[in-house]
Amino acid sequence: MSQVVSGVYRVLIPETYGNAYVVVRGGRAVIVDTGIPGKAQAILNSLQSAGLSPSSVDAIVLTHFHLDHSGSAKELRAATGAKVYVHEADAPYLQGLQPPPFPKEAPREALEAYRFFKPVRPDFLLKDGDEVAGLRVIHIPGHTPGSIALYDGALLFSGDTLNVREGRVQGPPPQYTADVRQAIASVRKLLSLKFDVLLPGHGDPVVGRASEKALQDLADLLKG
Repeated sequence: MSQVVSGVYRVLIPETYGNAYVVVRGGRAVIVDTGIPGKAQAILNSLQSAGLSPSSVDAIVLTHFHLDHSGSAKELRAATGAKVYVHEADAPYLQGLQPPPFPKEAPREALEAYRFFKPVRPDFLLKDGDEVAGLRVIHIPGHTPGSIALYDGALLFSGDTLNVREGRVQGPPPQYTADVRQAIASVRKLLSLKFDVLLPGHGDPVVGRASEKALQDLADLLKG
């Protein structure tokens, strides 16, 4: 675990170079994304390192339903008693009621991984404009129908709509994205915001003038 900025901790999931985050405000915590299955203990250990107990967690917010972000949600809910939040458009997939909407180009192993997916019944369904612990929910469909970002004017948790690879901000990976055209529109939506810190679904966070860097790195994508 590492502290990104005051009150925000990153838990790196090395198998996917993905991120789970712990946001601490007023002695209470929110977990943003949970990694692949089997990562609950690593996240619980990060809470302990931050001086918090499992019972301090009020919410587990999923930026989207994909297994590498929701895989440990069920276990974390059992360990903390926290409520699980997901956008209403992703709820059917999180609950296993519908097959995941991957494109035809999706790697076979991505589809096969869902044989091991344990459905999660969310406690709260989110909509655009909702707020969780001072973080505003922004609906950014495309990567999945119910992808969301969380934003407070300085911090942006972008899920997989913005990622960082080799130091550059990138859009969502097309081979895992349900609707690429819609996802690019959502990238534009996020880049209309001003944010100092970018907390991506995969890759290293960007601290300091992050929205400016994102605009620069994604200039070619935005021209398309």
